[in-house]
Amino acid sequence: MKRKGFTLAEVLITLAIIGVVAALTIPSVISNSQQQEFKTGLRKAVSVLNSAITMNMALDGESPYDNANLFGYLQRHMSVMKSVTNMRYLYYSSNDSTSSGGADNSAFYTTDGMRFELRANDSNMGFKLYETPSISICTRGVSGSYNIGSNGCGGCGSLGMNNNVDGTTKPPCLIMVDVNGDRKPNPDNVNCKTQSCAKPYKYSDPMGLKLTDMFTIMITDKQAIPYGVAAQKAMYQAQGKK
Repeated sequence: MKRKGFTLAEVLITLAIIGVVAALTIPSVISNSQQQEFKTGLRKAVSVLNSAITMNMALDGESPYDNANLFGYLQRHMSVMKSVTNMRYLYYSSNDSTSSGGADNSAFYTTDGMRFELRANDSNMGFKLYETPSISICTRGVSGSYNIGSNGCGGCGSLGMNNNVDGTTKPPCLIMVDVNGDRKPNPDNVNCKTQSCAKPYKYSDPMGLKLTDMFTIMITDKQAIPYGVAAQKAMYQAQGKK
């Protein structure tokens, strides 16, 4: 007489095999999905910034080159939910693994859940630049204007770049976007209100092999473009899969 069904041992062995396979594959699936989410977020952020620049140029006749206050310039034609002139008002994050202070960058949050953060100055830089740029970079001064040392640059240009076809005399500016706002991995602890619990931002692998939710974007006299290997790979890989 032929046996029908499975024995208990066979069922348990099958379930064990399924469990092992799931344990090995599910984390990879989740990680790949998250990586794709970060790439898509960067692409959206660059698009939103370029739209804001285009609107400013078309409606107000001002390019990033003409306006020294990038923090206010970008918000003018973006859907901003809130802004802060010092990130310490919201939470503390250290500048790097050895720093105990909090990054005092300025930032604004858009209604689509992204945080755009602007560097305070070189000594209190709240996000890392892996590449050593061959060109000078504008950073935010206390007043919100952009400066290089005491000379100032008064806006974002493309001086020193290969595409500086208009003869601009101002270097570009840098900002950072966190594509999922204040959700992890950055910041690690949004409830941190003192230096004692401050943790450094978690950055993408400099070669773009493993991404986090933070990317650096360069603002020139005409447009926003991803800055650095990780951001450029994330941007153009996302476009290639469209």
